[in-house]
Amino acid sequence: MKILLPLVFVFISLTGFAQNDASKFNLLGKTDLKDGEKIILEYHGNKDSAFVKDGSFRFSGHLNEPSLASLKHGQTNIFEGPRSVRLFLEPGDLKVNVIAGQFFKAELLGSQTQSDWDKLRLKKEYDEILDKIDVLNKTIKEKGSSDALKANLDLSYAERLRVIKAGEKNSLTFIRKNPDSYLSPYLLTALIRYLPRDSIQFYYRSFSGPVLNSAWGRVVYKALAFEELSKVGQTAPNFSAKLANGKMINLAEFKTNQYVLLDFWGTWCVHCRALSSDLIEMYKKYNNKGLEIVSIATDRDRKLWQKTIEDDRTGLWKHILLIDASKSEKGDDLVVQYNVAAYPTFILIDKDGKIAGRYDGEGNDFHVNLKNKLATIFQ
Repeated sequence: MKILLPLVFVFISLTGFAQNDASKFNLLGKTDLKDGEKIILEYHGNKDSAFVKDGSFRFSGHLNEPSLASLKHGQTNIFEGPRSVRLFLEPGDLKVNVIAGQFFKAELLGSQTQSDWDKLRLKKEYDEILDKIDVLNKTIKEKGSSDALKANLDLSYAERLRVIKAGEKNSLTFIRKNPDSYLSPYLLTALIRYLPRDSIQFYYRSFSGPVLNSAWGRVVYKALAFEELSKVGQTAPNFSAKLANGKMINLAEFKTNQYVLLDFWGTWCVHCRALSSDLIEMYKKYNNKGLEIVSIATDRDRKLWQKTIEDDRTGLWKHILLIDASKSEKGDDLVVQYNVAAYPTFILIDKDGKIAGRYDGEGNDFHVNLKNKLATIFQ
């Protein structure tokens, strides 16, 4: 399943705006967590924490626009799950209700942006489907599979896909009708891989001035700018980075000697990790013929990253964290420079230092296409 960039959760630091009452937000939380439990709120590069007391917790801060935030309980690298949820905060008084072990079901009141987003993606219906899938998987684990259970599980997954597709259609309609909404550029980032470039430009140019200059407006702008530069046939952006073992590498050092497969992934990406065995097979098959793999993880938890590499047995090739790789002169990281909008994404670079192929995780076709490309080159 493709994991789109907004699900990868990017925090964009904005500074220089006046902090006044009009920009202030107050978030009151209600929960069934025990007193003393710690809640973490991250937004625009800020990280704040609060402790539960008498079933409540509070946050306050300043925003110059509706902003995507992450609310977490404990350690987790999942963006929406039992311990985490993404929310669109706005200036003003906000209320959120969260249930222990079900943070993804959190309800935020007082944010019009959040309300619009929940309606577009059919959140209540989607959560109900996730509950069904969870119950079926637990039943199969406890009692074993059967034709009836498997059929119901397949049906539930099909329903989930239907809701996702309906949400994408709703998003496009919303973008057309709401050029003044700060939600519109965020939604557009999720559609960039599906829409023609001229359509993306059309919607982007329809946005009002404040929305164009918003955090997500700038994400769309950069995606458009780097789309051309990261196409097949273009020279791959060079970079240097520190490997997991502490040594330094530079992409240019592989030029004329080896093909390089850049693997953009994250420990949170289930589908990325599911491909580990196939990547191992590819590496063993083609490494001595001139293929090198450089896996670039978006994680910030080094210990979890290193443990995942060990657990998945992918330490055969080179691994780096995105935060340990050099940026462009303008400060753009590799995800931006290579226009990575979905996870996993594989980018094949030839011996001339040019992009020879792009493959992202939509179903299984991308994986077959990558295998065919490598077979054509090395066999």
